Amino acid sequence: MKPKDLKSPYKWNERVPLLKDGVFYVPNYYEKHDRGLFPSWEKIFGNSAPVHIEYCSGNGDWIIAQAQSHPEKNWVAVERKFERVRKIYSKRTNEQIDNLIIISGEALTFSKNYLQSQSVEGVYVNFPDPWPKDRHAKHRLIQDPFVDEVSRVVKKDGTLTLVSDSAPYIGQMESVMQSSMSWKKVSCPFEESYGNSYFEKLWRSLGRDIYFLHYDKT
Repeated sequence: MKPKDLKSPYKWNERVPLLKDGVFYVPNYYEKHDRGLFPSWEKIFGNSAPVHIEYCSGNGDWIIAQAQSHPEKNWVAVERKFERVRKIYSKRTNEQIDNLIIISGEALTFSKNYLQSQSVEGVYVNFPDPWPKDRHAKHRLIQDPFVDEVSRVVKKDGTLTLVSDSAPYIGQMESVMQSSMSWKKVSCPFEESYGNSYFEKLWRSLGRDIYFLHYDKT
């Protein structure tokens, strides 16, 4: 299967939240979100295994490898850009992976409107857009509203891992996390064996440093 084989399930003026073929579509500029439209993890995966979410999944390299290496866990890829969703879908189909679903939509919108409280064991945010210009920094994902939602949906003793090549953004991430009472910073236990995403391989090839932040839910 090729990425182009995944077609958008609706026209723009017909857009609605929709779960189809293991992809949950969260439309942009839409106001009728309803948490009841998103099935429970047990119904989606057919089991009660722990759920781990990767935000900013890009082309899906990292989470595809995780789903293959850890079949005892359920995995959720959240990606805003549809052309990247297509690539994840293609890889998942070709590799016949059944413990991974894909969210085609914006991270905060999905989390706030569809995720149940204390329903997730681990969250990973890999190389979110750094929005490097000062006037664009307000668009960064790792800010109080998103962290509040992650705090709500992650179970007690769950984890949050943040990865970036941007030192300024990592500094902001640390500041935001320090203001939250729900998280304790610890050393990343799997930095050396974390796995590689498309962007990590790209930035390492250009000689950039990669920064890891790891937190335990208190």
